[in-house]
Amino acid sequence: MATEHGDDPIGSALGHVATAVERVVVPPDVRFIAQRARHLEHRRPYRRVSVAASVVLIVAAATAAAVVLPGHERPPGPAGIAAIPSHVVRFGDVQLVVKDLPVVARRATSIPASNVASLHLPAASANHASIAFGGGNVWVLEHAATATSAPCGRLVAVRATSAQVVGSVPIALCPHALAYGAGSVWVLSSQIGVTGYQLVRVDPSTFTVRSTLTIDGGPGGVTPQGDTGVKYQFVTVSSGQVVAAVQEPSGAAQLTALDGATGTVTRSVTLLRSDGPVTGLGAAGGTVWVGTANGRVISFNPSSGALSRGVRLGTRVASLAAAGSELWVTVNVPVPPHATYAGLDTLRLDPTTGKIAQDTGLPMTFVSTDGTSVWALGSAPPYRSDAGLLAKIAAVAGTMSDKAQLPATGYIAPDTLGVYAGTAWVVNDSAGTLTRISP
Repeated sequence: MATEHGDDPIGSALGHVATAVERVVVPPDVRFIAQRARHLEHRRPYRRVSVAASVVLIVAAATAAAVVLPGHERPPGPAGIAAIPSHVVRFGDVQLVVKDLPVVARRATSIPASNVASLHLPAASANHASIAFGGGNVWVLEHAATATSAPCGRLVAVRATSAQVVGSVPIALCPHALAYGAGSVWVLSSQIGVTGYQLVRVDPSTFTVRSTLTIDGGPGGVTPQGDTGVKYQFVTVSSGQVVAAVQEPSGAAQLTALDGATGTVTRSVTLLRSDGPVTGLGAAGGTVWVGTANGRVISFNPSSGALSRGVRLGTRVASLAAAGSELWVTVNVPVPPHATYAGLDTLRLDPTTGKIAQDTGLPMTFVSTDGTSVWALGSAPPYRSDAGLLAKIAAVAGTMSDKAQLPATGYIAPDTLGVYAGTAWVVNDSAGTLTRISP
C-alpha cells in the first residue's frame, strides 16, 4: 500500500524566504546541459536526456531558500600552516563552509601512477552508484549498442585483485542500477516502450538469473522516458531487505522493499512530490537512507514502511554513500553570482539521525565509502579544473589526504565512484574505462 509522509512547515517557510534571496543563487549552466545531452544522444540512444526537464529541476532546486555570506579565510592553522580560503554558506538553519578546492588539493599527497590501473570496458553509468562490490568482484553494467537490442545489456563481474573480467550475465531490459547483498546481485532495469521496472536477481557464483520481479511504477504502470526513468533508479540491500527506488508517472519517488530470501514485496511507499526524484540510496546502521533532488536526506524503515521527514541540507543531494556505520553525502549549495568556487560540499552524517556530524568543506561531486575508507570524486562543470580529481578523505579529520588526477576532457569525465576494501574504483562511461586506484 502506497503511503506518504507528512508535509514540512519549515520547508514551506523556506519557500517564502527563497523569493527574497533568489538573485544570489547561481543559475544552471544550460549550455553544458545541452552539450551533454547532445553527446549522450549520439553515443547512447538508450539514455536520452530530456534537457527541458533537467533544466526545470535544477532551476527549482536553485531557488531554494539560502543566504551566502561573503568569502572569508579561516585563522592560521597549527604549525604555521596558512589558512585555506573558504566561504560560509547558510541554507535555512544549516551553515556550511566551502573550501577552495585547488588549494586543498595542492596540499594532498599524490598517489603514484603505478597505483592507478585502467581497464577498457564499455561500462554504462546511469548515475554515481552504478557499481557494486561483493564476492571478491567489482560489478558493473554494460548496455547494447541500441536500446532495442535483446538483451539490452549485461551485468559484468571484474575480479578486484586482477582487474580482469571473470563473467557476465545478459539482462533483458536495459540495466541501470545494481547492489550486492543477501547472497545475490540485484539489477534494476527498464526500457523505453516497456511498462514497469524489472528487478533481476543474479547468482554471483554461477552467473545465472535466479528470478525477475516487475515493479509497478504507479497506477497503471509507467513507461520510463530517457533519463527520467534512468538516472533516478537505485537499489540497495539492508539486513536482508532489498529496496529499489524508481519514479512514478507523477514524478514522485517510489520505494519498494522486498524480502531478499523470498523475493516477496513487503512494502511500497511514495515520497512527497515536492521532494523530487531520488538522487542517492544506501544503507547504514540498519536504516535505509534516501537522498532527494530537493536536498533532503530521509530515513526509511523497510520493515515497517516508516519514513522520516528528514533533514534538508542543500538545494540537491548530489550523491549518497552508506556502509557499516558510515553515512556520507555530497550536496549542491547556492553560491553568489560569478563565484570562483564550486557550489558543492561533502558531509558526514550521523547514521542514527541523518544530521550533519562533520562538514569537510570539500566541494566534491561524488562520495563513496566501504565503511572504513572514504573517497570523493570531482566531476562538476563549469569548474572543469576539478573534473577527474579523485581524493581520499581522512574520515576522522575530514581532510583530503591523498589525490589522483584521472583523465577528463570537457564532458568526457569520470562520473561513477565506488570503494571496495580500501580501494577506489571509477567508471568513465564516455571514455569506456574502469579504473582502480590504490592508496
